[in-house]
Amino acid sequence: MKEQELKEQFRKWEQTQIAPPLEPDHATHFFTQLSKRKKRRQQRYFMQWAAAALVFIGLGGVFQLSQEQTTPEIIRFQKAETHLMQLIEEQMNSFEYNSSPATKEILERSKSKLKSIQNDYHKLYEQWEINPNQSQLIHALINNLNIQINLLTEINTTLKTIQNTNYEDFKI
Repeated sequence: MKEQELKEQFRKWEQTQIAPPLEPDHATHFFTQLSKRKKRRQQRYFMQWAAAALVFIGLGGVFQLSQEQTTPEIIRFQKAETHLMQLIEEQMNSFEYNSSPATKEILERSKSKLKSIQNDYHKLYEQWEINPNQSQLIHALINNLNIQINLLTEINTTLKTIQNTNYEDFKI
């Protein structure tokens, strides 16, 4: 009920108010105001598109720079690294699978040597991430992976020798 009364009071107040007289050139003033708003909107629209264009140009430049940094040598290194890491992982898994009490001590010593070499690899890799265009670091990383594979090959040969020796001792 109060709401109805308020609405009624506002209607009465509105009817008692006298509107100020309009200026004779109010239509031209209104159109100039509209044209100014339209120009401001157009300017805002243009500025938004200009800002978007600058962002895209900047992103394109960054993308182009990132594409320039991946040289063929880096791509070959990344492929070689992936392949060599897979070989190392496979050999490590095979050692774990074929371990026995007789080979346990050899495996533990070999793992500590391998961890030391892998720590060196991680230090080199961090240096390479800081400056990826140094081919010396890439060669050092590949050499480190080859050393790891050679160590694992030696471990594998030693384990096979031990297993063959144990098998021959058991056979007799």
